[in-house]
Formats: sequence, C-alpha cells, structure tokens
Amino acid sequence: MPPTPPPQNPGSPQNPRNPQDRRSPQSPEAARRAEDPPASCLALCSHTHLFPGVRCRLQGLHRPKAFATAPEPLDLYLRFSDGTAAAAELRTGTATTLTVAAHTTAAGTPLDESTWSVKGMALQQDEVELTIGARSPLPPPGTPG
Repeated sequence: MPPTPPPQNPGSPQNPRNPQDRRSPQSPEAARRAEDPPASCLALCSHTHLFPGVRCRLQGLHRPKAFATAPEPLDLYLRFSDGTAAAAELRTGTATTLTVAAHTTAAGTPLDESTWSVKGMALQQDEVELTIGARSPLPPPGTPG
C-alpha cells in the first residue's frame, strides 16, 4: 500500500498557482507559517525505479529557487512513472542523499530500502529537479538528516 500523499490545500503556500496565495498574511504568526517549508513534498520520477541519471521533480515547494540553491532535509512522496509510490527522505549535510523506503513496482518487483546520492539539483520553472547519482550504503539508523 503506497504512503499517503502530502496534503494539497488549494489556499496554502504549497500551491503558488492559487490567486489567494498572493495575499499578505494577516498576522506575524501567519507570516512565519507562510515561510515554513512544507512537511512533505510530492516528487514525480521519470522512471519506474531509481538508477543513476533518473530525474525526479519536486513539486509544491514554497520557495523552489531558494531550495535549489540551499536544500534542506525534506520528507518526500515519490510517484514513479508506473503509478506506484514510496516514502523517501532527502538528507543534506556533507552530501545530499535520497533514502527511499522499501516498495514494490507495478510489475511486482520488490525493492528494498535504498539510499542514493543526489548528483544534481536544478530549478525548472517552479519545480526543483533532482538528478540521482550512485547508490550509497544505507546510513546508520538514527542518523540525523
């Protein structure tokens, strides 16, 4: 069973196409919330599984240009080209990595949890495109992102 996708609230800062999002916040607290990154983000992947060179587009980032320049740890909901999905975590630090939960492709192939280096990150209109690098060893449990 795929993970639950991130919420899509049409009036939230996660949906920049909504005209209501252009309004100024009413309070300092609302202004702070408007600057907070989303708790999770949808990432559309170009293939049915990850391998070096695959690209995933992060959608719904509040400030994609800033994120592409200085990424921060982020929970992701990966949607693959075959319609399957998996939870993932983008980790930053000395290297940027993507850890993907175990999942099964639409063809029935089970895939274990895996960690991949992110070899590129580029702004593509209002999305950030990740280019996947080599598969990495899994980080030790409890390693901060």
